[in-house]
Amino acid sequence: MTQSTVRSFDLAQPASRTFNDTYVGALCVLLGGYAIVGKTFAYIGVPPLYIGEILLVVGLLTFVRSGCWLASVATPASRMLLVLIAWVVLRTVPYIGTYGPDALRDSVIITYGVFCFIVIGLLLEDPGRLDRALASYHAFIRVYALIGGGCAALSLSKMLIPGTSLQVIDLSPGAIATHLAGAAAFAILGLGRFSRFWVAMLLISMVMVTSSRGAMLACIVAIFASAILGGRIRQLLPVLGFAAVALMVASLLDINVHIAPEGRVIGPDQIIEGFKSILGVSDASNYEATKEFRTRWWSTIQDYTFNGPYFWTGKGFGVNIAMEDGYQLWAITEGLRSPHNGSMTILARAGVPGFLLWVALCGTWFTMLIRSMLLAQRRNESRWAKIFIWLACYGAAIIIEASFNVSLEGPMVGIWFWCLFGFGIGASMMFRTGLISEHASGERQREG
Repeated sequence: MTQSTVRSFDLAQPASRTFNDTYVGALCVLLGGYAIVGKTFAYIGVPPLYIGEILLVVGLLTFVRSGCWLASVATPASRMLLVLIAWVVLRTVPYIGTYGPDALRDSVIITYGVFCFIVIGLLLEDPGRLDRALASYHAFIRVYALIGGGCAALSLSKMLIPGTSLQVIDLSPGAIATHLAGAAAFAILGLGRFSRFWVAMLLISMVMVTSSRGAMLACIVAIFASAILGGRIRQLLPVLGFAAVALMVASLLDINVHIAPEGRVIGPDQIIEGFKSILGVSDASNYEATKEFRTRWWSTIQDYTFNGPYFWTGKGFGVNIAMEDGYQLWAITEGLRSPHNGSMTILARAGVPGFLLWVALCGTWFTMLIRSMLLAQRRNESRWAKIFIWLACYGAAIIIEASFNVSLEGPMVGIWFWCLFGFGIGASMMFRTGLISEHASGERQREG
């Protein structure tokens, strides 16, 4: 794609841009609602068109109005996503008659990827939206770090909205952890200014939500990867020292709050057991029981796909694979439909072709971001390099958490992930073509 081609995207009509800018604001509200309120917010709408599906349909209209259809599939990552969506649709349509809305609901783990193309189109139509989106995210995490722990506590309390069966806040700790991990990476890289109080509240919120192996690992990877790739280890050391001292003091004082009947706690014991679980040396029954349950189910899926009759097709989208795979107890008592691992869900439902497309897609996206980061570093454009590192760390945090829990299968994390995916592709395209540099230069001249 040539630079002159990209420049032509900025010639959208004013009416189109006004409508699309309104949509960008609505999309930001949607993402904020998912991150703060969770499943309760997702239920806004009229079945089967909830707020996420409504914004998806309207987003397709903005995508058409942007005029960036061909450009949105100009990268290997976007073309690969298009093929994966087509494969999932082929494995969904035959089951709609049998399973109805369940087939569509199961397919969104990939079909929400349409948001990726919507975001790419919106960014290419108006490059200024990239900086405005970063500014909005900066404002969002200033608040989220302060309330993330409180959102987790309210969710665990299962407090209901009066007169309904809906919780006030219904979020998994893992979902909150992914956003806190993204906020931590953003702060470590110096993409925003934050007070010591904010940093302390971020750490407290992280402690409150890292009650699972996936949530803890997501935060650890995002923090250390951003510090190492961004050359910010020295700036991170004082924070780590403070956290270590606080953990030691809390452990000595035995400051632990029990949050669940199965023995999960908020406090130093939880952090220590979480680390031990990641290293495979934990004796805590709650960690080991869930680990055994997951690994047995994943082995079952690998057996009937890689070595069995579902190699090419998988079991399709719509069937309750927990019931089909012989895990009826969990399906009945916990309402499970997916095996606590996004990649295994794709393997079970879309077969080995779908799984390989998914792995290749993620690898291509991360490779694109790392190459863009290295190019930015060679050009001495440090801010761009930091943006690409942040996107890679944020995306990695979501994928890691989704490898231990049911996350990508729902809109609360799934739509966030695919919007982030599109943001990464759009940002890389603008950086490589020089479009954003020219736009930013023009803005500085006008301000001067």
